[in-house]
Amino acid sequence: MARKAKTDKSEPKGKNSTRYARFWAIFRGQQHIDKDELVLQFTDGRTTHLSQMKADEYNELCDALEGRYNKTAYEQQVKKARSAVLLRVGRLGINTIDNWDEVNAFLLSPKIAGKLLYEMSLDEMKALVKKLEAIARNGGLKSVREAEKAEEDAKNQEELIRQIALTQQKTTNQPKYLS
Repeated sequence: MARKAKTDKSEPKGKNSTRYARFWAIFRGQQHIDKDELVLQFTDGRTTHLSQMKADEYNELCDALEGRYNKTAYEQQVKKARSAVLLRVGRLGINTIDNWDEVNAFLLSPKIAGKLLYEMSLDEMKALVKKLEAIARNGGLKSVREAEKAEEDAKNQEELIRQIALTQQKTTNQPKYLS
């Protein structure tokens, strides 16, 4: 006669009873927070159920509730975004190693960002990365500089034509005895 396998008494009775114990222990003191909205926020709107959260989402949620989250995760995202911006700027041919004057001058251009790197928000840096990638795909800074030069040349050409027209107007309006 085969013996039944002994059940391990260290196992919880319910599969989920201790799986989410950390969350429920923290959440008990946070009665003013809606659990479903909180889970939605940390899963980017994917679910309202703890059981459907990924492990990293769950840990991030618990860390945030415990107050450990504060700025560390955000600071890591900002640092990663700054690195991404500098990488793209470097790929466009601007030396980014100990050359903040040139990097800042480039970023301050209204056509690029209009701000210094440390003044940008996370969303602005993400948008800038996309813009810099588009510039690289479309021929890099050479094409941007060529476009700016062509624009400047057109303005100079217009000014020259205006000056010539003014000069001709003055010579045609002179009395006949001076001609």
